[in-house]
Amino acid sequence: MKNTNTYYRTAAVLVAAGLVGGCAVGAADEGDGGDKTVAYPTEGISVLAPGSPGGGWDTRARGMSEALAKCDLIDEKVTVSNKPGAGGTIGLSEFIEHKGDMHQLMVMDTVTMLGGIAVNKSPVDMKSLTPVAGLTSSPSAIVVPKNSPYNDLKSLLADLEKKPKSIKWTGGSLGGADHIQAALLGKSRGVSPDRINYVPTGGGGETVSQLLSGAATVGISTVTELRGQIEAGELKVLALSEKSEGQEIEGIDAPSLAELGLEEAAVASVGGVLAPSGLSDAEQQAVVDTVRKMRGSSCWKDVLKRNNWTDAWTPGDEFGDLIRKQEGQVNGVLKELGLVK
Repeated sequence: MKNTNTYYRTAAVLVAAGLVGGCAVGAADEGDGGDKTVAYPTEGISVLAPGSPGGGWDTRARGMSEALAKCDLIDEKVTVSNKPGAGGTIGLSEFIEHKGDMHQLMVMDTVTMLGGIAVNKSPVDMKSLTPVAGLTSSPSAIVVPKNSPYNDLKSLLADLEKKPKSIKWTGGSLGGADHIQAALLGKSRGVSPDRINYVPTGGGGETVSQLLSGAATVGISTVTELRGQIEAGELKVLALSEKSEGQEIEGIDAPSLAELGLEEAAVASVGGVLAPSGLSDAEQQAVVDTVRKMRGSSCWKDVLKRNNWTDAWTPGDEFGDLIRKQEGQVNGVLKELGLVK
């Protein structure tokens, strides 16, 4: 068995990933109107959420639509569509066809989509797309049904160590942030990744259904996706992946992984927005400026608060740099965990 610290150090890089200079995921066309001002939007904006309705990507897409409309930031209509499946790669393969159309946008999360691309051996990836902005980070909750015998994470992990296959995990896509986190929690107790009994879902409602039906022992998803069932008393929170600046999350009394001495098992994913390839520098900047204006609005601040999201503003090519950096990190973790070759 490999040293557990190897896994921890690799995961810790994901948690603490900073921004570095370098190439963007998809560089805008060079020398094409870099000094021009482009009017935007001049028609309706379509935002693709490559996940299930009610999931994190869908919530972000609809939050953007709400903020842009409610604060009268643009005159054009914003529509949201869903294309779930395969860790976001089904939607990605459709979105990539919109080359040069600055009115098409797609929401995503760095770790989740990078994991989906790797695990599903997707023939398309994010390298050619135009980075718009990183917008949010959000804590995940590790939860069990209300009638579960587990009242804390320590007792669940103790049983995981003794009988790994008896603990049925559920969460988002195979190879995504939830899956990686479950595997790393297992590694904290010496359980090899191939012994983690994990059932992937499209997130959100599907994860809750697995838990409430008894098909899963423990689930991992964002607080936003689980809050309704947590507040209704249907789910118990054993731990949170993180707490911003040590602050408690309203209505949830649970320790963070850091408080439990498991900080390095937490995985940080930044939620953001991409545009198609083929945009000029000026077109990319016009989209970035519109999203920047949304981010500064009171309406978007309301969306952040309602969803327990932390602002993670990373504009333009800086977001591309982050995706490129995390791509190497995610692939490294997945290989270490035996999820990809």
